[in-house]
Amino acid sequence: MNLLRKPAIFCCLIISITSAKQLSAQHLDEVISFAGRQFELGNYQLSAKEYNRAVFFGAENQDLIYLKIAQCYFNTKDYALSNTFFDKSYFASSSDSIKTEAVLGKAFNNILQSRYMPALTELMNLDTMLSPSQEIKANFYAGIAYFGMNENQQAEEAFKACLEYMGREEKVALMEDEFDAIRKWGGRYNPKTAWVLSLIIPGSGQLYAGEVKEAVNSMALTGGLLYLSILLSRRYSFFEAVLTVLPWFQRYYLGGANKAEKYANEAFLRERYNSYRNILTLMEDE
Repeated sequence: MNLLRKPAIFCCLIISITSAKQLSAQHLDEVISFAGRQFELGNYQLSAKEYNRAVFFGAENQDLIYLKIAQCYFNTKDYALSNTFFDKSYFASSSDSIKTEAVLGKAFNNILQSRYMPALTELMNLDTMLSPSQEIKANFYAGIAYFGMNENQQAEEAFKACLEYMGREEKVALMEDEFDAIRKWGGRYNPKTAWVLSLIIPGSGQLYAGEVKEAVNSMALTGGLLYLSILLSRRYSFFEAVLTVLPWFQRYYLGGANKAEKYANEAFLRERYNSYRNILTLMEDE
């Protein structure tokens, strides 16, 4: 009896699974439509789940569905999982356009994680024949990635190409002015210059970086320590004055120089960020 039961159970399971798949196949359009509505409503986890169901039951155009799933996970900031589905979309597709969208999506994921080199590596895999909108995205992402890597010349070229594809050639000169400003600020707020100035005259490096209050503090501290060493040398001896004051003087003297270097770098980064925001504004839709 047992011998007859096992094959019967197995056959029932096969029939049930087959029927379930056939039944689900009749409603795949509804599942995909439901997933799309959930995406529009911002229910990205549910949308991804329903899209995955559609793939499991053999929906057509799986490359497009994988692309939607990747966008779902992108919107939930699960960039690792999003990249996985961008890869699935890329390898499942025979369409150059879909492959390009998958590569662009993965590149943007990397940019949002400040992984600029992997983003550029993805962009280098793009086909040379892109639609105008894809060219805009590709150059825009490349510009951000190069800018993040402090490769200003390459960033300028990429942003320029982006503006040209957008038909905004009149803004190219404004964008070039921003990069000229970045180069100017790089010379104006040179961290090494601030460090050397502070060693020559304590506080001058901070003044060079625009930190007047810090400059006054540094001058006062080092000046006060020098005055204290003179008093001690008169009352005791030069050797004892040096032993007493030198550790403190060295701490504030070198510390001031290091702070001056830091302030100059921060000042440059502030100005660079302001120019970056202005560049991005030039790219915005009018």
